Amino acid sequence: MPRAIAILASCLALPAAALTVAGCAGSAKSNSFGTFTDCSKIGPVANAPDPDGDQRGVLAGSKPQPQGDLVDLKIARRNGKLCVQFWAAEPIKPYVAYVLAMRPQDAETPLVQLEATVFPGEDPHALLHAGGRDGFRTVSATVGVRDNQLSILVDRKPFDAQGLAKVFDAFRFQARSAVVTADDGRLTDCLPACN
Repeated sequence: MPRAIAILASCLALPAAALTVAGCAGSAKSNSFGTFTDCSKIGPVANAPDPDGDQRGVLAGSKPQPQGDLVDLKIARRNGKLCVQFWAAEPIKPYVAYVLAMRPQDAETPLVQLEATVFPGEDPHALLHAGGRDGFRTVSATVGVRDNQLSILVDRKPFDAQGLAKVFDAFRFQARSAVVTADDGRLTDCLPACN
């Protein structure tokens, strides 16, 4: 599966000094911003836990970035809505991106990626990438952070518009995260397994 690190392309070029100044879009008292959705309120939840402390790409001397260390994923789909809830080892803060990579049940393509990025000073937003087509596109979605969880709630319209209804209706998945560290390192995690 292709690496999902392209989702952080806009912040990879930032100098390390800029990364250490990052603040969250939420208040100082809480680590909640955007509009968080509890996927269990959308429909029956599929759950995929992941061990903590298994990020890849840690450079010698670099500190792990627990906001990108996936420990659980919940997915619910009902009435034309898809909800994805990423759980990290610690509260979520910039710069980090979360991706749900989806493939049809009976084929390797198309590879569809639904992504949310967390940058300082703005609520997270969602992007959709439909395989080898035109790259990531912003999609209408409800995205929010609550402490160590990030949720994406999207309906099937953007999938239908790109001919991806079959993927929306039944898919195999892999969740990925990517973090840029202050020393310009890149840390990734994936579940249920990296391949």
